[in-house]
Amino acid sequence: MSTNDTPPTTAWPSTPTPAGLDRIRAARAEGVRWLTDRVGDDGRPEGAEVANVWWRAPWALCVGGAPDVAAAMMGWVEREALTDDGDLRPGPHGGDAPGSPVYHLSPLAIAAWLLARYDTARTVTDRLASFQDPESGGAYDLRDFDADPLQDTLKTGQLGISALVTGEADMARGVYRWLARNHAAQPALPGRLHPSWRGDGLVLDATPDEAFLRLVDYSAPRQAYFHSGIAGAFLAGYAQQTGDGAALRLGQDYLELNRAGTDAQFDDVESVQICKFGWGVAAMHVAAPDSGQLPSVVKMGEWFVRRQRPDGAWAPSSFLTPDPGVLDLYWKTAEHVMELAYIEQALATATPS
Repeated sequence: MSTNDTPPTTAWPSTPTPAGLDRIRAARAEGVRWLTDRVGDDGRPEGAEVANVWWRAPWALCVGGAPDVAAAMMGWVEREALTDDGDLRPGPHGGDAPGSPVYHLSPLAIAAWLLARYDTARTVTDRLASFQDPESGGAYDLRDFDADPLQDTLKTGQLGISALVTGEADMARGVYRWLARNHAAQPALPGRLHPSWRGDGLVLDATPDEAFLRLVDYSAPRQAYFHSGIAGAFLAGYAQQTGDGAALRLGQDYLELNRAGTDAQFDDVESVQICKFGWGVAAMHVAAPDSGQLPSVVKMGEWFVRRQRPDGAWAPSSFLTPDPGVLDLYWKTAEHVMELAYIEQALATATPS
């Protein structure tokens, strides 16, 4: 069943309705079905022998409504994909990739915790801690961080999310410290965000090849808009756990970068880089229902519905991946199921019956 029956140019909704929530629920369920159809009886995800595109799927299936499949996948992960010290094994699992494993391990720690596999969650979290700069609180972007101490908003925000779930207060406090410093140091807000640090300063001199990940121009199309979205999602949760009003305001400031940006973030059918904004505004609405996030939550719920493929999957940005295969669809569908589930939960208490 396809849930994508509305042209992308149709005006975006801003008010929650039962019909809109039904569309979101149907899209989420179709995405879960697509993922679970590609998990073996032993929990092995399709394509695992080729590449790690499954790292977010157990978390997505937990919050998306298939915890049994998530548990089977985590059993396979424990047997086949993780080392004894909580890292990814080399080869197709990605343990020998040059990038730090924070972005991949953090969702596994979250899924393990949600599934009450606390020993696995603890082991993975301990490994994650080795990739957090104890001084700045940021997550290292590379495994060899002694050679290059690059730190990044995306990985730092994801580290913070797992710290919230697993109760790592010191880790979460470090992430907050990093995001606050990052925002305060920006030279060109609200139009441009430099999301990366190296040493004592922002990365301001990115090469053209690096620019996509090291500079976000919110007035331009096809940018890495997701940095501010994941920052907002973490800061909303951090404010809930700590009662820190400054963190709540900082999260709203990050999300406002997206809201004040170009409409191409939402309307460009070749880009899905805005997806984490949906997660961020959903988290912020739950944390602060009077903060004015609800119209954006409704809009983003519909955005996910319209971007879903007829087979139930979601695809990466076509300007980056013009001919996606099943491996591309798997990681993106897992991501969108997770994000849409949080939007659904936020709207479940805000939609009139």
